[in-house]
Amino acid sequence: MGIRRYESRRLALYTDIPAEKARLLPPLLDRAYDAWVEYFGELPADRAGGDWQITGYLIGDRELFRRSGVVPGDLPPFVNGRHRGREFWMYDQEEDYYRRHLMIHEATHCYMTTMPGVVCPLWYLEGMAELCGTHRIENDGTVRFRVMPHDKREFAGLGRITLIRQDVKARGYRRLDELEALRPDDFLKNEAYAWSWALCHFFDAHPRYSARFRDIARRLGTQPFDELFRGAFESDAADVATGWAVFASTLDDGYDLERAAIEFRPGEPLRPESAEARCDVQAGRGWQSSGVLVEQGQEYEIAATGRFTLATEPRPWLAEPRGISFRYFDGRPLGQLLATVRGEATGDGRGPESMLETFAVGAGPRITAPRTGTLYLRLNDSWSELADNSGEARVTIRAVAERGR
Repeated sequence: MGIRRYESRRLALYTDIPAEKARLLPPLLDRAYDAWVEYFGELPADRAGGDWQITGYLIGDRELFRRSGVVPGDLPPFVNGRHRGREFWMYDQEEDYYRRHLMIHEATHCYMTTMPGVVCPLWYLEGMAELCGTHRIENDGTVRFRVMPHDKREFAGLGRITLIRQDVKARGYRRLDELEALRPDDFLKNEAYAWSWALCHFFDAHPRYSARFRDIARRLGTQPFDELFRGAFESDAADVATGWAVFASTLDDGYDLERAAIEFRPGEPLRPESAEARCDVQAGRGWQSSGVLVEQGQEYEIAATGRFTLATEPRPWLAEPRGISFRYFDGRPLGQLLATVRGEATGDGRGPESMLETFAVGAGPRITAPRTGTLYLRLNDSWSELADNSGEARVTIRAVAERGR
């Protein structure tokens, strides 16, 4: 009938797509299997003593596969792919990248559902399948999984970050409790997959949360998922919610979460009013605590000095805290000193997050604190272009005394 079988140790693939595309897929899934074992742990030994292998059906001509009888009549309708036990069915995709991505996504489900006793919320099941499916093949043939997409051409057909940016613009970021409540019908739209991926990537790539998040993956089935997740993140849930809000609201291609991650450090008030505080703001980092607790309605004078580098190619780009005028990011000059105030009592992830309200400081104007909380500072640059930054700005913060005092 024109349906051919391509086999590797971990996948028997039946498809009618051209051989030059099909034969590349089973070996890739063997690489994905090794990555699953490293991340989730070994599967129980096969009772028959053979290798764990799944069967996949990659459908080009839908009518052909319908006549062949390899698509079960009781299989629920699907948009792109569907799995059941150790089998998956998927429609062929126009883009080579997304064909591979979708295959790994469905096969990840097969692996996770083979693990004994695993019952997880939908955001985790679909988010991990998306996370594992997001891959890059290097020039030397090495395959990297769970990567951050950095180039729409290389990740053609994926579009998860674009969906999130559109959703944020239309209605704001999705809170943690919203994602935890996702239902099966929500996944009839790609936005649910995009947000589930983003949440799993946030925990998996975050320098302070990744070890805890990956430990959950190694312990699936030993306790209810909610207990594992709550035990891992309950102690700093407010910080998690605020960090997620900033990440989700500013997500873009190539987002450098390792450098952009916020190290939360509550500030102390300036006492007496004539006192001042000093801090250094690194050019290669995201939001950084000033160590100062500002008080709502109080006026502060912020003086910033120093020169730092924002890029190295084609030549070093030197900037000062007022920023450079020939290039902008997010509507503000590159390198400009920015500020935000985190309301220490409002970082629970419900309602607008205080750190999403930012304002320009530059070289040293006065500001009036919009709320009581810790003052955070950063030097303006794309979240994907922090790695080649170096240097710092030196900042002095003074409380301005009221007249008559």
